[in-house]
Amino acid sequence: MCKCHAIRAKLVAGAVLLSLGLSAIGAAMATNVYGGGATLPAGGYVGWSFVSSRPVRFFSSNVSSTSSGAATVATDSLIGHWASTTGNSVSYCQTGSGNGKKIFDHFDGSVVLIGATGACTGTTSGFGAASGAPVDPHFAGSDAPMSQQEFNWFTSGGKNTANTQPVQFPAIVGSVAIAYNNPDASSLNLTDAAVCRIFAGQVTNWNQLTAADRNLPSGSAALPSRALKLAFRSDGSGTTFSLANHLSTVCGSAVTTGHFVTDQSFAVVAAAFTQPTGSIGASGDTGVVLAIDESLGAIGYAEAGNLKNTSGLTATKVAQVNGFDPYADLPAIIPFITSVMQDHVISGVRADGAPIVTSLTGGSPTAGGCMLIVDPALYANPSSTYPILAVSYLMANNTGNGADASAMQSLFSSLYGSSPHPGVNTVGSGVDGKGTGYAFINAPVAANRVTSCIRA
Repeated sequence: MCKCHAIRAKLVAGAVLLSLGLSAIGAAMATNVYGGGATLPAGGYVGWSFVSSRPVRFFSSNVSSTSSGAATVATDSLIGHWASTTGNSVSYCQTGSGNGKKIFDHFDGSVVLIGATGACTGTTSGFGAASGAPVDPHFAGSDAPMSQQEFNWFTSGGKNTANTQPVQFPAIVGSVAIAYNNPDASSLNLTDAAVCRIFAGQVTNWNQLTAADRNLPSGSAALPSRALKLAFRSDGSGTTFSLANHLSTVCGSAVTTGHFVTDQSFAVVAAAFTQPTGSIGASGDTGVVLAIDESLGAIGYAEAGNLKNTSGLTATKVAQVNGFDPYADLPAIIPFITSVMQDHVISGVRADGAPIVTSLTGGSPTAGGCMLIVDPALYANPSSTYPILAVSYLMANNTGNGADASAMQSLFSSLYGSSPHPGVNTVGSGVDGKGTGYAFINAPVAANRVTSCIRA
């Protein structure tokens, strides 16, 4: 991985021109695009209006017929900028990665259309299309790449008849921050071993974190006694998947019994362990952040951008991990030049809990090379950047997009624009230059597959 901002300029010129050309087509179509899923990239996709109220809103939209309860889509966000420059509209419903894929795939055959009866509630009820205008979702977001089982849902739920198969593209990178609420620790620099023991429930009091755990010289004063409570995602979460991807890679002998399992469910991730008394489950990244802020002694994980932009926090601080900061030490652009794999999926976990990536089975011969994945092992423990990373994906329909196909091609192509990405300040280094918690992706293989994978 490289911190050089010029990397994005390496994108093939044709892909950039293609993106610009498709944007013009998308503008002519004026499509109302509906999607949802992952909470981790939501701020980068649609901006931060959704965190300005209590409770936090799940739904962001600039569709004129949407109810007034929707948060505003920011024009300097990644998808919001695409919409504002092409004349399209967009809605994004935060359900978590797991529910997002269930809705998109029609996983049980019963989730068919979204609209008046499919309001955005953060569950599997739907992605919140405007009342009276039921549509099938155009796209879904997930920080956990699609598994073979989830790919199969597309067929078992009946979507393959109209849409052939799902397609998947890496879209954005986020750092997963360790957030905590302890006034006795004005700053915290945790080792990987300490992070492992905390999430394994083997630290139940803050005074059990040694000087070595906190990267301090031997003999440094211990933290005062205070019960430690773990805050975690209670919903199916790509943020959880990404944290577990790191833990299953680095923990090894750091935990005394069992091992972590890379999964979207924290209950599965930490099934081998018992969490401290008073630990808290919360839905969505912002939900975890608020739970930490409201619970003295809590520590947990959330995407760094959500943490930074949740208003009204009074007690929450951000830890470094191995001396790296989730904002300053996340590059503005992360290159996946040769590491994007075509037609591969997650098929399970190894004996140590790390994810297994295997060749896709059941893909359509006419959609070859359209299920793209970055091997989670390649970003599970980077040595020169902040080490807990998530690669977030956008998924779309291979066929059956009809008149909306050009808008969808335009949207997906816009993920891979030139450097710096014009008009987008919620991803990369951001307006203040101090880091957003997100990074752009440079992936020429993905950029060059958009138009052949998303078709009418």
